[in-house]
Amino acid sequence: MAKRIPTIAGILILLGGLVAGVVLVNSRQGLVTKAGPTASPKNVKISNKGSNTFTVSWTTDTPVTGYLRYSEDPAKITTPAGDIRDQISGSSQGYTNHYVVVSGLNADRTIYFKIGSGSQTYDDNGKPFQTRTGPQVIAPAENVVNGKVLGADGSTVNNAIVYVEVEGGETLSAMTNSEGTWKLNLALSRDSKGAVLTYDPETALISIFVESGISGTATAITNTGKAKPVPDIVLGKNQTFVETTTASTTEAAETATKSSGFKNITEEATTTALAEATESASTVISNPAINGEMIATSSPEFRGKINAGTTIKITVHSALEMTQVIKADKDGNWKWTPPQGLEPGVHTLTLEYTDENNVFQKVVRTFTVLAAEKTAGLPAFTATPSATITATPSATLTATPTAKMPATTSGTLTDTGTFSLTMLLGVLGVLMVIFGRVSRDWWKD
Repeated sequence: MAKRIPTIAGILILLGGLVAGVVLVNSRQGLVTKAGPTASPKNVKISNKGSNTFTVSWTTDTPVTGYLRYSEDPAKITTPAGDIRDQISGSSQGYTNHYVVVSGLNADRTIYFKIGSGSQTYDDNGKPFQTRTGPQVIAPAENVVNGKVLGADGSTVNNAIVYVEVEGGETLSAMTNSEGTWKLNLALSRDSKGAVLTYDPETALISIFVESGISGTATAITNTGKAKPVPDIVLGKNQTFVETTTASTTEAAETATKSSGFKNITEEATTTALAEATESASTVISNPAINGEMIATSSPEFRGKINAGTTIKITVHSALEMTQVIKADKDGNWKWTPPQGLEPGVHTLTLEYTDENNVFQKVVRTFTVLAAEKTAGLPAFTATPSATITATPSATLTATPTAKMPATTSGTLTDTGTFSLTMLLGVLGVLMVIFGRVSRDWWKD
């Protein structure tokens, strides 16, 4: 019995090592899988596109420095551009709201860029982001609109990004100052072809989205006749400042406002009071017709039917959010094609509008863009040259689910340790077995 002690001890040591290894592996894996705040860019938006400038903005979970590197050559993206606040102060600081203005560009050129956020650089799923400057145009007279952003407690909100779209135009943006006020020039609005936008100075619809990072978001709808100033916008609310035409409609709007209490935007994701993710009797989406529909083209033509003349804010949630305010024709038909191709994978289409009772409605539809090798036999639903769109597509507007963008630098990734620990334990096990056998032979001798 005494001669077997080393072998038994070796086995016990081996078992103890295996148990400790399993505990260590599981504990390290548990630490790795816990989700936490990151510096990864979210809600990436392009705005203020002109003949020699554009603006890129995004948010992060934690305060980090933000910048761009850009170029006309996709192989040499090296020119830096910092956050406008850092350019003013002369030093880099951390923000959760990032706002970079690129200027001094050539007209009518494609510009490629990557986003620097914290210690890493991000691109659009393995390729650079890109946008295009507009052609040279004769600038019309200024038409400055302004407003103020407030917190839920009535305090002023500094450094919030205000995105503004005039009906048919691409996105403009501005940041609020220390007093919570913002202003921008609607005369800079362009259509999707880069031409100066023509709009009614009194009745054109204006869609506004406010992004204040961790402080929250807000949306508002007004018109050009009620934008000097726009009534105060409060974070966490959907607000409509468009004047109604009849007393009965006004009363209905006031009743809807009081009963909804301007629902918090995050609450609307689960409430049925605003009819989210459903279609009313007057709203039909014919493409994509059902949730999860497979679409065999990167440039689908979305279309449907609604009450004649209804103004719709339509959004596709992709790596770069694409939003446009459009209007249904006299027969209630609407159609729209995103200005940029969509990557293969799952996307979300959102329609937002005010119905005939002046009640805010939101319809959500998911669809999947197939990779080229999987598209055989499926309809493409690509926009045809004869397609007529009441309003032209633009860049981005609304806050949406996080864009997934792989970092182009290696960064610092936490190793789960599974492979290395397993190999180590295996070697220890073999050594223990050899030790036990040698010890037993030695003991016998």
